[in-house]
Amino acid sequence: MKHLDRPLLIAITGGIASGKSVVSTWFEKQKFSVFYADKIGHELLEEQYFINKIKGIFGEEIILDNSIDRVKLGKIVFDSADKRKQLNELLHPEIKKRMQQIIDTSFQEILIFEIPLLFENGLQNAFDLTINISTQNEIRIKRIIERDKISEEAAQKRISSQMAELDRQKLANINITNEEDINELYLRLKKLLPHIKKLKKRDVKKIREL
Repeated sequence: MKHLDRPLLIAITGGIASGKSVVSTWFEKQKFSVFYADKIGHELLEEQYFINKIKGIFGEEIILDNSIDRVKLGKIVFDSADKRKQLNELLHPEIKKRMQQIIDTSFQEILIFEIPLLFENGLQNAFDLTINISTQNEIRIKRIIERDKISEEAAQKRISSQMAELDRQKLANINITNEEDINELYLRLKKLLPHIKKLKKRDVKKIREL
């Protein structure tokens, strides 16, 4: 049965390869309900309506075995701000709608959403608490190269396509660095739990209205 009041809403964000998903997974292990904006976006890429729309924007070459070639799509949108804007304008309204549905039908006391482009899309006003995960660019570049098997230039381009780290830090309620041993990161997160449990809900907007 749904709560009469909404859940406490927390957003986790951070630049590419900052380690935000490591943080989100840690919260899952603490029995929090965590949802991922990127996962919702990936699910949309499997729906025929969006496959057809994306094919119309990017051409037949974006299709592989009747599915979106996500590797090719990623390269295109990171190389072109215009194409990236077109894709975001197509997917983001539906992603926001589905996140709002999760909130409206939830029976949890606390919901956590991992949203990479939280501040870029002005969604911070839909949450009671925003947590930004920060990592030095040099570390992020190394992680991207190792993870995605791309050049340093391509890795830097992906970082540059997002908001500057300093701007994210200014907008976030809480900033957590992820540059040392993983246990140091977990210790910081553990210290954050009492703050979350005492957190008061504030007057927030609905995601789909932003």
